[in-house]
Amino acid sequence: MRISRWIGCLTLMAALVVGGSSLPAGADMPGLPWTSPAKITSGVPVRVASIRSCPAVPTPGDSILVQINVSFGPGGGSGQVLAANPDGSWSGTVTFFFSGVNLRHTTISAECLDFNGVTGVSYAQYMVHHTQVFD
Repeated sequence: MRISRWIGCLTLMAALVVGGSSLPAGADMPGLPWTSPAKITSGVPVRVASIRSCPAVPTPGDSILVQINVSFGPGGGSGQVLAANPDGSWSGTVTFFFSGVNLRHTTISAECLDFNGVTGVSYAQYMVHHTQVFD
């Protein structure tokens, strides 16, 4: 009886993992909480930090990196990468350089990357925040 419960439990977990991984890119998900600046000035460092840590990497032995992105709507964007601590928490200072951007549609976002030493694959998203920019 106990073995059949384990099999049922494993089947349910596998269904959740497969079902969760089939969400379309950009699906409306709230994301993990983090702190970001309310305003960004070109060339001026700003502080960012996790409130909730990145989950463990899906590939054992890989490292966690965090990609911080500023998006200017249809006008492009810019990104910076930070290393996360072994427990997935992270904080740091990032500096963005830009000019002549769309000030009304600027957002800042963060994502956890599973980094194998060569490439990084996004596996968790943080909440997207609106921010003001000054160049």
